[in-house]
Amino acid sequence: MAKNMFQGLGIAFGIVAIIAGLLFRSFRMVIITLIPNVIPLLAVAGIMGIFGITLKLSTSIVFTIAFGIAVDDTIHFTSKLKLELDKGKSLLYALKRTYLSTGKAIVVTSIILSGGFLTLLLSSFGGTFYTGLLISLTLMLAVLIDLTLLPVLVAYFPGKGHLEKKK
Repeated sequence: MAKNMFQGLGIAFGIVAIIAGLLFRSFRMVIITLIPNVIPLLAVAGIMGIFGITLKLSTSIVFTIAFGIAVDDTIHFTSKLKLELDKGKSLLYALKRTYLSTGKAIVVTSIILSGGFLTLLLSSFGGTFYTGLLISLTLMLAVLIDLTLLPVLVAYFPGKGHLEKKK
């Protein structure tokens, strides 16, 4: 089961990498897009280990579902940033505009999605309970990382011209 989960996540990472590569035409942006979405998954895996939550079918789907939803926030943020940069804005100004406009939408949608998954906590079936809890936790961690680490990665990741308009 763990092998299948990792295969599924590998496919999901691959698809996201291809989409980010086509969108930004930059290997650097592929890496920047994946990093903020891997960290919440690792954190939740650690939390599962600490609290003794076993990896079963119901809890293993948490990772693929949460990754799919969380990466959407990252794509929204980086897409809006690219649009701002294509308007000729400086990187710091574009980050500020992106943060203020897209950041609000990312927070609201993540809260709504987490709230929906949190309703699964009312289930007496352990697998359903943990699915709701872990997906909600992953989404909240993902939004925090998207709004804190992602702008830092974009601004300070080594190299030149990762999002800047080609001249």
